[in-house]
Order: sequence, then C-alpha cells, then structure tokens
Amino acid sequence: MTSSAESTTQAAPVQGRDIGSQISGVFGTVFVWVNSGGLPTAVRIACVLAACAAFVVILVLSLRSYRAQRLDASPSAEAGAGARSKGERQAGPFTRAYWIIVFIEMIALFGGGRLITRVWGHSELGVAWVAFVVGTHFFALAHIFRLARFHLLGAIVTVLGLAGFALWLADALGAIAIVSGVASGFALLAFGLWAYAPKRTQPSA
Repeated sequence: MTSSAESTTQAAPVQGRDIGSQISGVFGTVFVWVNSGGLPTAVRIACVLAACAAFVVILVLSLRSYRAQRLDASPSAEAGAGARSKGERQAGPFTRAYWIIVFIEMIALFGGGRLITRVWGHSELGVAWVAFVVGTHFFALAHIFRLARFHLLGAIVTVLGLAGFALWLADALGAIAIVSGVASGFALLAFGLWAYAPKRTQPSA
C-alpha cells in the first residue's frame, strides 16, 4: 500500500514535467514565430504551423496529465493532510527557489538584452542572448522539477545561443535568427513533447 508521503514524492516530478513542458512549449513557439521572419514565406508558414501544432499537443498532454492526477486523488490522500501541512507541501514545483530563478532570468533577459541591443548596438545578437539565458535556466528547472531530461535541453539551447555569437564573429548575421531562434524553438518544443514519452523500465530479476 502506498503511503501519502510516497504519493506526494511521486506527484512532484509529474507536476514538474507538466509545468516544464508548458514552459518549453511557450518559449519554443515564441522563438519560432518571432525569428522565422527571414525565411521564405512558405517555409515560415510551415514552421509556425508546426510549432503551434506541437504546442497544442503539449497542452493536450499536460491537461490529460492534470486530469489523471485529479482522478488518482483518493480519501487516503486526505488522510495525510496533517503530514503535508508539516512540510510536504513544499514538494510542489513552485518553491521559493523556482521564483528566485525566474527573477534572475528576467533580470538577465531584459538587463543583458538591453545592454547588448541598446547600449552596444548589436540588435542581431538579441536572440542569441535570449537563447543562452533560456538554455541555462533549464538546468535549474531540471533540478527543481526533478526532470533530468531538461539538463540535455538546457545544454542544447545554450549551445545554440552561443552558436549565434559565433556566427556574429564569423559575420554570418543572417543565420543567427535561424540557429539561435528557430532551431532553439524547435528544440524546446521537441523536449516538451519528449517529456511525455514513457520511460524505459528495466525488467526485474
């Protein structure tokens, strides 16, 4: 029989998966939408439609997950309310650490973005900086949400952000939005979907 403490421990990664996937879906769709303007019209429309479709699938999967969590709730869970009031509620994803990370991310995005685009006058690097910040913040979210897959996502998006700076040094300005923007967007969407892929289980001996 599963105890209420074990149920809470199991629920936290599921909540983190849902919220983390929604975050990556939102960022991914915006990345593709905003940065695909330099592509041929037909290609841009295809990219935007694909991004929107992926985001819709993420929303549907997350809503189904929320519904499953509500259905799994039972009177036995209420029996553990006293224990949760002593600290288990902190197992949810929206902890103080989460909001600290969001606060730091906002400062880095807007402060660093303004410095690069307004002060230094390199607006073409704005998307590369955003991708870099978004990528690094997924390392922290992976820890908070207990979703190891987002470590890989953070590494990929961070590298794509840094690639934008490398393209700038190589004077390939037109490719920055595609690599740091569109490619990062699809990486975010892909990992948002991958979070719902069933995990492989090792057969018991």
